[in-house]
Amino acid sequence: MSLGKGLKPLALFIAILAAWQAATEIFAIPPYLLPSVTDVAFRIAAIPDRLLAHTLVTLYEVLAGFGLAVVVGVVLATLIVHSRFLADALYPLLVITQVTPQVAIAPILVIWFGSGDLPKILVAFFVAFFPMVVNTATGLMQVDEELLDLMRGLRSSRWRIFTMIRLPNALPFMFAGMRISVTLAVIGAVVGEFVAASEGLGYLVFTGTANLDTALTFAAIVILATLGITLFWLVGVARRIALPWASGPGEGEA
Repeated sequence: MSLGKGLKPLALFIAILAAWQAATEIFAIPPYLLPSVTDVAFRIAAIPDRLLAHTLVTLYEVLAGFGLAVVVGVVLATLIVHSRFLADALYPLLVITQVTPQVAIAPILVIWFGSGDLPKILVAFFVAFFPMVVNTATGLMQVDEELLDLMRGLRSSRWRIFTMIRLPNALPFMFAGMRISVTLAVIGAVVGEFVAASEGLGYLVFTGTANLDTALTFAAIVILATLGITLFWLVGVARRIALPWASGPGEGEA
Protein backbone atom coordinates (compact mmCIF):
# COMPACT_ATOMS: atom_id res chain seq x y z
CA MET A 1 0.00 0.00 0.00
CA SER A 2 1.44 3.37 -1.00
CA LEU A 3 1.83 6.14 1.56
CA GLY A 4 -0.86 8.22 -0.13
CA LYS A 5 -3.38 5.39 -0.03
CA GLY A 6 -2.55 4.70 3.59
CA LEU A 7 -3.07 8.32 4.64
CA LYS A 8 -6.57 8.55 3.17
CA PRO A 9 -8.24 5.97 5.46
CA LEU A 10 -6.18 7.28 8.40
CA ALA A 11 -7.41 10.82 7.77
CA LEU A 12 -11.01 9.61 7.51
CA PHE A 13 -10.63 7.61 10.72
CA ILE A 14 -9.27 10.65 12.59
CA ALA A 15 -12.12 12.78 11.25
CA ILE A 16 -14.67 10.24 12.51
CA LEU A 17 -13.05 10.22 15.96
CA ALA A 18 -13.05 14.02 16.04
CA ALA A 19 -16.73 14.16 15.05
CA TRP A 20 -17.54 11.53 17.69
CA GLN A 21 -15.71 13.48 20.41
CA ALA A 22 -17.32 16.76 19.36
CA ALA A 23 -20.83 15.27 19.27
CA THR A 24 -20.57 13.90 22.80
CA GLU A 25 -19.44 17.30 24.10
CA ILE A 26 -21.76 19.55 22.09
CA PHE A 27 -24.90 17.52 22.76
CA ALA A 28 -23.86 16.52 26.30
CA ILE A 29 -24.55 12.85 25.62
CA PRO A 30 -24.49 10.81 28.84
CA PRO A 31 -21.51 8.42 28.96
CA TYR A 32 -23.76 5.42 29.54
CA LEU A 33 -25.37 6.13 26.15
CA LEU A 34 -22.30 7.09 24.17
CA PRO A 35 -18.93 7.59 25.84
CA SER A 36 -16.54 10.07 24.31
CA VAL A 37 -13.36 9.03 22.57
CA THR A 38 -11.37 10.17 25.59
CA ASP A 39 -13.61 8.15 27.92
CA VAL A 40 -12.88 5.01 25.91
CA ALA A 41 -9.16 5.80 25.78
CA PHE A 42 -9.03 6.34 29.54
CA ARG A 43 -10.93 3.07 30.10
CA ILE A 44 -8.39 1.18 28.03
CA ALA A 45 -5.51 2.85 29.83
CA ALA A 46 -7.04 2.08 33.24
CA ILE A 47 -7.16 -1.71 32.84
CA PRO A 48 -4.53 -2.71 30.26
CA ASP A 49 -3.67 -6.01 31.97
CA ARG A 50 -7.29 -7.10 32.14
CA LEU A 51 -7.91 -6.18 28.52
CA LEU A 52 -4.77 -7.98 27.40
CA ALA A 53 -5.78 -11.16 29.21
CA HIS A 54 -9.23 -11.16 27.59
CA THR A 55 -7.72 -10.31 24.20
CA LEU A 56 -5.39 -13.30 24.36
CA VAL A 57 -8.33 -15.60 25.11
CA THR A 58 -10.28 -14.34 22.11
CA LEU A 59 -7.17 -14.45 19.91
CA TYR A 60 -6.61 -18.10 20.80
CA GLU A 61 -10.22 -18.97 19.92
CA VAL A 62 -10.00 -17.04 16.64
CA LEU A 63 -6.73 -18.60 15.52
CA ALA A 64 -7.85 -22.12 16.49
CA GLY A 65 -11.16 -21.75 14.65
CA PHE A 66 -9.46 -20.15 11.66
CA GLY A 67 -6.78 -22.85 11.47
CA LEU A 68 -9.43 -25.56 11.61
CA ALA A 69 -11.42 -23.77 8.92
CA VAL A 70 -8.40 -23.64 6.62
CA VAL A 71 -7.62 -27.35 7.02
CA VAL A 72 -11.21 -28.56 6.69
CA GLY A 73 -11.95 -26.09 3.91
CA VAL A 74 -9.02 -27.25 1.77
CA VAL A 75 -9.87 -30.93 2.33
CA LEU A 76 -13.55 -30.45 1.45
CA ALA A 77 -12.69 -28.36 -1.61
CA THR A 78 -10.31 -31.08 -2.81
CA LEU A 79 -13.01 -33.73 -2.39
CA ILE A 80 -15.56 -31.58 -4.19
CA VAL A 81 -13.26 -30.97 -7.16
CA HIS A 82 -12.36 -34.64 -7.57
CA SER A 83 -15.80 -36.17 -7.05
CA ARG A 84 -19.02 -35.04 -8.73
CA PHE A 85 -21.01 -37.16 -6.29
CA LEU A 86 -19.44 -35.46 -3.27
CA ALA A 87 -19.87 -32.05 -4.89
CA ASP A 88 -23.60 -32.65 -5.36
CA ALA A 89 -23.92 -34.10 -1.85
CA LEU A 90 -21.79 -31.62 0.09
CA TYR A 91 -22.69 -28.26 -1.42
CA PRO A 92 -26.30 -28.19 -0.10
CA LEU A 93 -25.03 -29.14 3.36
CA LEU A 94 -22.39 -26.43 3.24
CA VAL A 95 -25.00 -23.84 2.30
CA ILE A 96 -27.22 -25.01 5.17
CA THR A 97 -24.41 -24.44 7.65
CA GLN A 98 -24.13 -20.85 6.44
CA VAL A 99 -27.81 -19.90 6.35
CA THR A 100 -28.37 -21.32 9.84
CA PRO A 101 -27.82 -18.49 12.37
CA GLN A 102 -24.70 -19.23 14.37
CA VAL A 103 -26.31 -17.68 17.45
CA ALA A 104 -28.77 -20.57 17.34
CA ILE A 105 -26.01 -23.17 17.01
CA ALA A 106 -23.80 -21.80 19.78
CA PRO A 107 -26.09 -22.82 22.70
CA ILE A 108 -26.26 -26.37 21.34
CA LEU A 109 -22.48 -26.56 21.19
CA VAL A 110 -22.32 -25.35 24.79
CA ILE A 111 -24.71 -28.14 25.84
CA TRP A 112 -22.62 -30.73 24.00
CA PHE A 113 -19.11 -29.54 24.88
CA GLY A 114 -19.51 -27.42 28.00
CA SER A 115 -18.60 -23.78 28.51
CA GLY A 116 -14.86 -24.04 27.81
CA ASP A 117 -12.94 -22.90 24.76
CA LEU A 118 -14.11 -25.66 22.41
CA PRO A 119 -17.64 -24.29 21.70
CA LYS A 120 -16.21 -20.85 20.84
CA ILE A 121 -13.60 -22.42 18.58
CA LEU A 122 -16.26 -24.47 16.82
CA VAL A 123 -18.50 -21.44 16.29
CA ALA A 124 -15.54 -19.55 14.82
CA PHE A 125 -14.86 -22.56 12.59
CA PHE A 126 -18.46 -22.86 11.37
CA VAL A 127 -18.57 -19.17 10.48
CA ALA A 128 -15.16 -19.15 8.77
CA PHE A 129 -14.83 -22.38 6.80
CA PHE A 130 -17.33 -21.72 3.96
CA PRO A 131 -15.23 -19.02 2.19
CA MET A 132 -12.26 -21.36 2.34
CA VAL A 133 -14.20 -24.15 0.66
CA VAL A 134 -15.63 -21.95 -2.09
CA ASN A 135 -12.43 -20.04 -2.87
CA THR A 136 -10.22 -23.12 -2.80
CA ALA A 137 -12.60 -25.13 -4.97
CA THR A 138 -12.75 -22.27 -7.46
CA GLY A 139 -8.97 -22.12 -7.67
CA LEU A 140 -8.63 -25.89 -8.04
CA MET A 141 -11.15 -25.97 -10.88
CA GLN A 142 -9.98 -22.90 -12.84
CA VAL A 143 -7.08 -24.68 -14.49
CA ASP A 144 -6.18 -24.60 -18.17
CA GLU A 145 -7.72 -27.75 -19.68
CA GLU A 146 -4.93 -28.03 -22.23
CA LEU A 147 -2.41 -28.20 -19.40
CA LEU A 148 -4.45 -30.91 -17.70
CA ASP A 149 -4.67 -32.84 -20.96
CA LEU A 150 -0.90 -32.58 -21.34
CA MET A 151 -0.33 -33.97 -17.84
CA ARG A 152 -2.78 -36.80 -18.49
CA GLY A 153 -1.04 -37.52 -21.79
CA LEU A 154 2.20 -37.89 -19.85
CA ARG A 155 0.41 -40.45 -17.65
CA SER A 156 0.72 -38.27 -14.57
CA SER A 157 -1.15 -39.48 -11.52
CA ARG A 158 -4.04 -37.48 -10.05
CA TRP A 159 -1.85 -36.70 -7.05
CA ARG A 160 0.91 -35.32 -9.30
CA ILE A 161 -1.60 -33.23 -11.25
CA PHE A 162 -3.00 -31.93 -7.97
CA THR A 163 0.34 -30.97 -6.43
CA MET A 164 1.95 -29.58 -9.59
CA ILE A 165 -0.99 -27.93 -11.35
CA ARG A 166 -4.18 -27.56 -9.34
CA LEU A 167 -2.75 -26.60 -5.94
CA PRO A 168 -0.32 -23.90 -7.18
CA ASN A 169 -3.12 -22.44 -9.28
CA ALA A 170 -5.43 -22.39 -6.24
CA LEU A 171 -3.02 -20.69 -3.82
CA PRO A 172 -4.04 -17.08 -4.66
CA PHE A 173 -7.69 -18.07 -4.25
CA MET A 174 -6.90 -19.79 -0.95
CA PHE A 175 -5.27 -16.67 0.44
CA ALA A 176 -8.25 -14.60 -0.68
CA GLY A 177 -10.48 -17.04 1.21
CA MET A 178 -8.22 -16.81 4.27
CA ARG A 179 -8.58 -13.03 4.40
CA ILE A 180 -12.35 -13.41 4.53
CA SER A 181 -12.28 -16.36 6.90
CA VAL A 182 -9.98 -14.81 9.49
CA THR A 183 -12.28 -11.81 9.94
CA LEU A 184 -15.34 -14.07 10.13
CA ALA A 185 -13.54 -16.17 12.76
CA VAL A 186 -13.37 -13.07 14.98
CA ILE A 187 -17.14 -12.69 14.68
CA GLY A 188 -17.68 -16.39 15.41
CA ALA A 189 -15.52 -16.33 18.53
CA VAL A 190 -17.40 -13.31 19.88
CA VAL A 191 -20.75 -14.97 19.19
CA GLY A 192 -19.60 -17.99 21.16
CA GLU A 193 -18.47 -15.77 24.03
CA PHE A 194 -21.85 -14.05 24.10
CA VAL A 195 -23.57 -17.38 24.77
CA ALA A 196 -21.40 -18.80 27.55
CA ALA A 197 -18.09 -17.38 28.68
CA SER A 198 -16.33 -15.93 31.68
CA GLU A 199 -13.48 -14.39 29.69
CA GLY A 200 -12.75 -12.96 26.28
CA LEU A 201 -13.56 -9.69 24.54
CA GLY A 202 -17.08 -10.85 23.72
CA TYR A 203 -17.63 -11.45 27.42
CA LEU A 204 -16.46 -7.89 28.16
CA VAL A 205 -18.88 -6.50 25.57
CA PHE A 206 -21.73 -8.46 27.14
CA THR A 207 -20.91 -7.57 30.76
CA GLY A 208 -20.18 -3.94 29.92
CA THR A 209 -23.57 -3.59 28.26
CA ALA A 210 -25.37 -5.37 31.10
CA ASN A 211 -23.77 -3.06 33.69
CA LEU A 212 -24.18 0.12 31.58
CA ASP A 213 -20.39 0.37 31.49
CA THR A 214 -20.53 1.57 27.91
CA ALA A 215 -16.93 2.77 27.95
CA LEU A 216 -15.81 -0.80 28.66
CA THR A 217 -18.07 -2.08 25.89
CA PHE A 218 -16.57 0.36 23.39
CA ALA A 219 -13.06 -0.43 24.60
CA ALA A 220 -13.63 -4.13 23.88
CA ILE A 221 -15.16 -3.30 20.50
CA VAL A 222 -12.17 -1.13 19.57
CA ILE A 223 -9.78 -3.95 20.46
CA LEU A 224 -11.89 -6.44 18.50
CA ALA A 225 -11.82 -4.19 15.44
CA THR A 226 -8.06 -3.75 15.80
CA LEU A 227 -7.65 -7.51 16.16
CA GLY A 228 -9.65 -8.22 13.02
CA ILE A 229 -7.83 -5.59 10.95
CA THR A 230 -4.45 -6.84 12.14
CA LEU A 231 -5.22 -10.47 11.29
CA PHE A 232 -6.58 -9.45 7.89
CA TRP A 233 -3.38 -7.50 7.21
CA LEU A 234 -1.15 -10.35 8.40
CA VAL A 235 -2.80 -12.78 5.97
CA GLY A 236 -2.14 -10.25 3.21
CA VAL A 237 1.50 -10.03 4.26
CA ALA A 238 1.78 -13.83 4.28
CA ARG A 239 0.30 -13.93 0.78
CA ARG A 240 2.79 -11.40 -0.57
CA ILE A 241 5.66 -13.37 0.97
CA ALA A 242 4.41 -16.75 -0.29
CA LEU A 243 3.22 -15.55 -3.72
CA PRO A 244 5.16 -12.42 -4.68
CA TRP A 245 4.44 -13.04 -8.36
CA ALA A 246 0.70 -13.65 -8.06
CA SER A 247 -2.22 -11.26 -8.20
CA GLY A 248 -5.10 -13.06 -6.57
CA PRO A 249 -8.83 -12.39 -6.93
CA GLY A 250 -9.85 -9.21 -5.23
CA GLU A 251 -6.23 -8.29 -4.55
CA GLY A 252 -5.10 -4.83 -5.37
CA GLU A 253 -1.96 -3.04 -4.42
CA ALA A 254 -1.40 -3.45 -0.71
